[in-house]
This record gives sequence, structure tokens and C-alpha cells, in this order.
Amino acid sequence: KGEIMEVKNIMIENIEKVLERGEKLDLLVDKTEQLQEGALNFRRQARHMKHTLWWRNMRLWLVLGAAVVVLLYFVLALACGFALNKC
Repeated sequence: KGEIMEVKNIMIENIEKVLERGEKLDLLVDKTEQLQEGALNFRRQARHMKHTLWWRNMRLWLVLGAAVVVLLYFVLALACGFALNKC
């Protein structure tokens, strides 16, 4: 009877350990899903930010280009007249 009780106690401990592992695995799966969702949200936000910054940069270059054209016109206008007919 002593051996049977010992085996029974060992089996109960093993079952408890298996249940604990199952709970830990469930927690790990939940954390993995949360991490995956966070990564997807980060990717979306990064793409949006990249697109926004690209347009901001493009507007800057367009404004700078327009300013250069206007500056060149004024320099030429001072040298050749505003109608640019004396060059």
C-alpha cells in the first residue's frame, strides 16, 4: 500500500506540473499574440509616418525650387528689366 500511495502522489504532482505548464503556455501564446498585434500597429504607423515625412520633404523642395526661380527672375529683372527684353 505504501508504494501505491507513493506512486499516486508522484502522479498527482506530475499532473499538477502538466497543468501549470499548460497555463504558462497559454500565457505565452497570449503574450505572443499581443506582441504580433503591436508589431503590426508599429508597421502601419511607421509606413504612415514615412509617407507623411516624404510629402513634407517634397513640399520643402518645391518651395525651395520656387524660391530659387523667383530669385533668379529678380536678379535677371534687375539686370535686364522686368520684361527681360534688354538682354
